[in-house]
Amino acid sequence: MAMQGRPALGQVPRWLFGFGVIVAFAALGTLVQALTGLPIPGATLGMIALLLLLATPLRGWLTRVVAPAADSLIAVLPLLLVPLSVGVIGSFGELAEQALAIVAALVAGWLATFLTAALIADRLMRRRS
Repeated sequence: MAMQGRPALGQVPRWLFGFGVIVAFAALGTLVQALTGLPIPGATLGMIALLLLLATPLRGWLTRVVAPAADSLIAVLPLLLVPLSVGVIGSFGELAEQALAIVAALVAGWLATFLTAALIADRLMRRRS
């Protein structure tokens, strides 16, 4: 039996395959971005493609394949954001010049996210009743 917190040896290949699928979608998105010149990061395009594929009948299989790696990545997400935080702090002087625009964009993004979540929650609750 595997120790708690550590995957059993048989789970490692499954995790690697799931991680490979995630990386393959990121690479595919990067290729699409390079070929089309879209102003959206390639990794974002790849994750959108993965999300769209999760809306198809392949959802069950794909979820089983990707879930172990996705769970691991979510667990270390704060560590992945450290370089971003350091970059923001290092560029603080340049960012301060655009503070009003940044705050406006953050508020608008927060408001859009909040309203979208509220609308989706309302529709889901109406469906249940």
